[in-house]
Amino acid sequence: MSQKKHKKRHPQQAKRPAAAPSMESEFASDSSRKRMDRTARNLLLLSLVLIAASQLFTQLQIVSNDVANVLALLALLVLLSSLWFQFGNPSGGSQSRGGGRLQ
Repeated sequence: MSQKKHKKRHPQQAKRPAAAPSMESEFASDSSRKRMDRTARNLLLLSLVLIAASQLFTQLQIVSNDVANVLALLALLVLLSSLWFQFGNPSGGSQSRGGGRLQ
């Protein structure tokens, strides 16, 4: 009476043999290090927007070069702070293991 409209699909993973685990670096083995910090991502986006606005305002001659340079410097500071949140933050950055000192 009732006919099947679709054939049952088997997952492709079952047919393939298990691949040998690839060599990962010591940094990629920690699952918490694989994700980017939300604050750092938002600050990088803000930095990109500031640089784009600075360039656009300069090309349209809305602001002077001095104001555009100030916007670019502000964007650079935001970029550096986002790098600090991503890599220098002791709660999740590289300083938690080594203590942050060179010996």
